[in-house]
Amino acid sequence: MDKKVIFATSSYNQKYFFDAISESLPKDIKNKIKEIGIYFVNKVGGIFSLGFYSDNSLFIDYSFSEDDFLFDEIGAKLEIEKIKRENKELISSLTLWYKVYNKSN
Repeated sequence: MDKKVIFATSSYNQKYFFDAISESLPKDIKNKIKEIGIYFVNKVGGIFSLGFYSDNSLFIDYSFSEDDFLFDEIGAKLEIEKIKRENKELISSLTLWYKVYNKSN
């Protein structure tokens, strides 16, 4: 299934990225996404990404470099579950926004 990443942040180069489609997101939602992503990479390392599959369902994912021996994969899985649990309203809003965005484009 194809993925469309709308936000990513990396502990390797200490940068974050918003896709151009996210320009229509309210600033407070973008700030919350950025806060979650930066917290994640500061806590476990690696690369955090958030986006949508081709069926409009949201994904929250991580990846890491093979030579990153400090990356905490178990911690990453736990943090993703915590993010999903604690941000249900945000996830629901993002999913609705993306469905509307896709219909208008």
